[in-house]
Amino acid sequence: MKNYIIVFIGLFLFQNILSQHKKIHGYVYWDENINAVFDEGEKPIPNVAISNGRDVVLTNHKGRYSLKISNGETVFLIKPAGYIAKLSEDNVPLNYAFNKPEGSPDFFFPGIEPQTIEKPLNFPLYKNEGENNLKIALLGDIQPKTIDEVYYMSKVVSEKMLGEDYDFIVPLGDISYDNLRLFDPIKIVLGKIGAPVYYVYGNHDRNYDAKELKYRDETYKSHFGPSYYAFTYGMHSFITLNNVFPKPHHRYKAFIDEDQMQFVKELLKTIPSENHVHLLMHIPLEQLINIKEFSALFKKHPMVSAYAGHTHIQFFETIGEKEGWITNDPVEELVAGAVSGSFWHGEKDMFGIPGAMMADGTPRGFWIMNLQGNKKNYDYIVSEPDMRQMHIWTPFHHERELVTVDSDSIFVNIYAGNKDTKVEVKIGKGEWQTMNYTEDFDPYFLRLNILQQKGITPTENSIKLGKPRKSMHLWSYPIPDNLPQGIHIVSVRASNQYGLDAWSNTMLFNTDNTPYFRSKKLKTERLIN
Repeated sequence: MKNYIIVFIGLFLFQNILSQHKKIHGYVYWDENINAVFDEGEKPIPNVAISNGRDVVLTNHKGRYSLKISNGETVFLIKPAGYIAKLSEDNVPLNYAFNKPEGSPDFFFPGIEPQTIEKPLNFPLYKNEGENNLKIALLGDIQPKTIDEVYYMSKVVSEKMLGEDYDFIVPLGDISYDNLRLFDPIKIVLGKIGAPVYYVYGNHDRNYDAKELKYRDETYKSHFGPSYYAFTYGMHSFITLNNVFPKPHHRYKAFIDEDQMQFVKELLKTIPSENHVHLLMHIPLEQLINIKEFSALFKKHPMVSAYAGHTHIQFFETIGEKEGWITNDPVEELVAGAVSGSFWHGEKDMFGIPGAMMADGTPRGFWIMNLQGNKKNYDYIVSEPDMRQMHIWTPFHHERELVTVDSDSIFVNIYAGNKDTKVEVKIGKGEWQTMNYTEDFDPYFLRLNILQQKGITPTENSIKLGKPRKSMHLWSYPIPDNLPQGIHIVSVRASNQYGLDAWSNTMLFNTDNTPYFRSKKLKTERLIN
């Protein structure tokens, strides 16, 4: 009888182990008819890398792969040169799948719903021409704590980027400031720019109530996919790292964990040695505790560059043997400052956006990296108005703004406009509409005036403004009653007989922002080491 019991228990344990581990397979193919189905006659794509976060396998000549996975793992495709994965409505690559039968733990910020990977798991790809010359936007810490700061980000970044062509955008971590419910509006705003967005995980994007390392990024993953991954454009291979290793009491260290080390080791076997490897991370490379061990993985890849955020100041760094990079030539690193500057602090300007100059005296902004073959150059785009011909005011439901201007219209101040100026507005994908000329007060100036009436400004280092006067170059347009709820792009164009030919873009939050308010202090449990 005892023997039967032992055999029964052994079989039960064996079946339980098998249920937690399985082998999957699938195909990578060119989805020529864009229906996300591997149809007969569609071309399979060989030599495409697929990973479970540790192992990396390549598709064979028939585009087929097979891969062992365990419960809790994420399977993802590494974008090959010349192709791109399907993108979400917010331009996040949909090149991954979760194998989490029980879903994420019950955290303060929700994670991943229960789901499993069924066979076959196929990955459609689409042709992506023109990868020899790349224009890439690098965004240091966005780091909004409230929905107001998402609005600031839309003014500081999106207004600069709308209408420009980028190959892709990389927010370099601290996508939020501990308020992970803001991931939704953030990805909507950045997605409106129209380029793929590859997100990097930062220390303030963490599930603080996680008790195990593997759960540190559950909410992040539910919005953006795996927190470390890779992709290739032309001869440039990008490796996105999660180098935030949690410690108790919200602390952390810069460290590449064992699974990531194995992933990078296996990934590099699939990357040609002549490719330029770009490391995308939140905490600067030189702060890695295990930088020597990490650098040893790159013996066959002499061209390595790094990009980071985290510091809220910006600088270039050369990382060689003295700093721990012991393989090949030193790594050139850009630490890209912060879109949020000094955490969105500081006196607000005439447009209601905090000055938030970085501690090193750099105005907040973002970087553009241009890659032409192995040649690289940068442009730093200051967020302050430059060559601006107009400003656009849209209503917004603030969480903690002391002064609001009550209006349901869009206002545009055309600095060089007159009564005969033709001004048109387009909301989202709607038609161009003629705006109404109006002699009225500019909403931004009204806000400054009300602040003075309340005694809030001017500060000691400022001079009091005069009373507002009606503008002679102001136009308005009522927000349509039937406009759907959501965040919409607003475009304005203006021209007149004096040679004015101006245009600008902003965003309209036609939303109830209450669900995003921090109605109570976020209470979190300690994270064990």
